[in-house]
Amino acid sequence: MKNSSIQSFLLVARILVGITFLIAGLHKALFWDGPAMWMASKGLPFVPLLLGIAMVTELTGALLLFAGIKVKQTAIALVLLLLPMTFMMHTFWSMEGMMQQTAVMDFIQNIAIIGGLIALATLAHMAAKQKVV
Repeated sequence: MKNSSIQSFLLVARILVGITFLIAGLHKALFWDGPAMWMASKGLPFVPLLLGIAMVTELTGALLLFAGIKVKQTAIALVLLLLPMTFMMHTFWSMEGMMQQTAVMDFIQNIAIIGGLIALATLAHMAAKQKVV
């Protein structure tokens, strides 16, 4: 594959994944009480600290992806944030009815985003080896 093709795919992937985390981080920043109450309802300790870490990681991750800085490391950091968050917050196995269906979809979406982050990290790694990024 040509270097320009790799660069183009990497740019599109960075933007698309970055938008996801930008929106998530801004939501936490602008509507702090909602996510905080949801986290507390799940029994998580240190809600302000954990929510702050998630918000800063998401916003910083989005900006780094947009800028193309440390893409591989950023994607890995976002996986390390999203994986436990997914299992703690989208506990569909303890729900019923519509709540369960919504939680299943949120869970699956997060798993798909994690897959995209892993692909992005791999592509960034391959591009760096070819001196593309």
